[in-house]
Amino acid sequence: KGRACADGRPQRKFVSKEESASPTVSLEGLILSMLIDAREERDVATADVSGAYLHANMDDFVIVKLTGQTVDIMCNVNNEWKQLVIEENGKKVLYLQLKKALYGCIKSAILWYECFVECLEGLGFELNPYDPCIANKIIDGKQCTIAWYVDDCKISHVNKNVVDLILKKLEERFGELTVTRGTKHTYIGMDIDFLSEGRVSILMKDHLLECIEAFEATGESIDRCTVTPAAHNLFEIDETSPTLDKEQSELYHHIVAKLLFVCKRARLDIQLPIAFMCSRVSCSTKQDWQKLKRTLSYIKGTIDMPRIISAC
Repeated sequence: KGRACADGRPQRKFVSKEESASPTVSLEGLILSMLIDAREERDVATADVSGAYLHANMDDFVIVKLTGQTVDIMCNVNNEWKQLVIEENGKKVLYLQLKKALYGCIKSAILWYECFVECLEGLGFELNPYDPCIANKIIDGKQCTIAWYVDDCKISHVNKNVVDLILKKLEERFGELTVTRGTKHTYIGMDIDFLSEGRVSILMKDHLLECIEAFEATGESIDRCTVTPAAHNLFEIDETSPTLDKEQSELYHHIVAKLLFVCKRARLDIQLPIAFMCSRVSCSTKQDWQKLKRTLSYIKGTIDMPRIISAC
């Protein structure tokens, strides 16, 4: 997203992956929570915490090195830092100790997770034993559920006033939230619509359009739509087919990876060809490129087809 402020790679020498890994809500847990929301006709709110990591305190001694124009910017923020500026190899340098979990640092994600969990537990929520990013609390005899993916939260309860109260409590702790209310939400890349009769619609049209546009940017247009995502020869491998050049191979890998993300969430009908294409990203050929084109042709003709899930 281009918002990393610190280069945390040197910290890998001192912080293991086990210490820095932060959980996120599982896809299965999120889908099940949406089914419950729809079945119980809950009021749903999605919210984003601005500058989430900066609400967590850095628990290690971490030094950040600022150079060049960044030094001038920070000194304009605090004039007292001007006396701390030194010169290294003809460049201005400023060393500062981090007090907050800055974006880019190895442990920032887990520190934010612990901070958010502490807040929820302070409000009386209990973590789900099967998913560490789903918390529940019984309020007014009904269950209130919060699911979160880093700083994106989904809050639901049958009583709208309860959701209002939870949002207010979170804003008191983390500042103003970006909140969406109603039946339609865009949450971690999914366009979600809570329909009648306990149904939920999931659509990821923007991601699919990006894949089609990236493919057609090579100059090869998708001028027809197919009725199936793959032909009968999907699993056949032509050993004589020429391999893709580096640029085209990287694009193939990029599109297949994005379609893999989509097919797990909104387009289960393309899972089979995408699963096969994932096995070809390291050795993709012209034949694989044409198979990808076939799948994209199918997607283009069904671009507005959502995934409908229901617990009824």
